[in-house]
Amino acid sequence: MVDHSRLNDIWLAWAPQAGMSDASVSAGSGEILFKSADYTAQLRSSEGGLAIDTIDDRGERHNDVAKFSTFELAEKYLIWEWATLARSGLASGPLGANLYRLGYAPGFKVSELDGGNVKLSLGSDWVIMVIGDAVIFSHIMTKTVDEILKIAETAGLQV
Repeated sequence: MVDHSRLNDIWLAWAPQAGMSDASVSAGSGEILFKSADYTAQLRSSEGGLAIDTIDDRGERHNDVAKFSTFELAEKYLIWEWATLARSGLASGPLGANLYRLGYAPGFKVSELDGGNVKLSLGSDWVIMVIGDAVIFSHIMTKTVDEILKIAETAGLQV
């Protein structure tokens, strides 16, 4: 696995800002667990890439919420996910609804898969996720982590 210290810092800073208690990070054999009393995200190695599983506030596990070709893409996804959890205004605005209205970002190959998922490809990079998230993430995917963090900062999220 790669250096995930930036993700650790973001999770530990933003989870409390999202109202989640007991935030922690642990890493083990091919996985990183970002945990709180209300939500857990597990980033793990999977079939030539990485996958994210989540456990929601009702204790329901959701496997393969998203899959990625690279750690950088998984990192962008988690930062986006956590920012919109912490600040709903980001989900209804600049990191959500505003991007969804634009449709898929130009240049992506979009392949429909079973179960309502799509595969977005841009060069050798790819992600697999549900259609609604994929539309938004096509725009997030082309941003740098710093650009995403700057948008989150405007909503009051600090690392």
